[in-house]
Amino acid sequence: MQPMHGADRGGGDTVGDIFSIVPIEVWADKRLTLEQLRVLGSLLSFCGPDRQCFPSRDEISKRSGVHITNVSSATTALEHLGWLTKVGKGGFSKANRYTIHVPETLAYSATVAQQATVAQRATVADQATVADQARGMRVAESATVAQQATVADSATSTVAQQARGKEQTSEQTRVVDVVPVSSRTADAPRGEKHPPTKGTRLPADWQLPRAWGEWALAEVPRWSGDQVRKVGETFGDYWRAKVGKDAVKADWLATWRNWVRREAERNNAAIPRSPAPSTPDPFRGCI
Repeated sequence: MQPMHGADRGGGDTVGDIFSIVPIEVWADKRLTLEQLRVLGSLLSFCGPDRQCFPSRDEISKRSGVHITNVSSATTALEHLGWLTKVGKGGFSKANRYTIHVPETLAYSATVAQQATVAQRATVADQATVADQARGMRVAESATVAQQATVADSATSTVAQQARGKEQTSEQTRVVDVVPVSSRTADAPRGEKHPPTKGTRLPADWQLPRAWGEWALAEVPRWSGDQVRKVGETFGDYWRAKVGKDAVKADWLATWRNWVRREAERNNAAIPRSPAPSTPDPFRGCI
């Protein structure tokens, strides 16, 4: 449907094809009464794009539902409020020319409101942008912290690996390769090389083997079984407590035999010798 033009501006109503294009400022003007709103709306239904019309009071009354005697007072009030300008004296048989306006105060208020809305939207957009930037900064900071934590973990792992490597190197340094010297090695032809034999420590749960004890009794006949067991306990305590490369032996049976021989020598040296018979004292029994 198109706005009414020409003769439709007054006098020619077509039922079902009548409407009003109402400026938005009309609804914002709290000064208008219901009767004035109805009259202004009916006038707008007569107007074309130039917002001019010339309906009679009777036509305005029929279209607005306002009593004909109140139409003139309503249009006069609308003119005072700045909504229209009317030209002519009017009457029951004569029509005035009406030109609809939007009061400058309301137009300015609408402009200010629109600008405020735009500014508010811009502010909200700026705030959203700032919030997004803040979130981005927080995400970046979190990523940086996580990356730093990863670097710290890697550094800690590297240091731990280096420490373990040093410990393994230290343990390897403690292992001493012992080449036993025996008659077989001494009698071996020159130029023949034997692979080195790695020594071991005396086991922590070591106990004197029966065969070793029997050998000690045969080597030192004056020892009793209890004495041999005591020597074995001393042997075990000594070598389990020993540290360093000297605590590593390639042949613990040979070490036991040497231990028994040295122990027998020490015991033999500690046995007091019987004094040689002395010459009888010629003065024995004398006062």
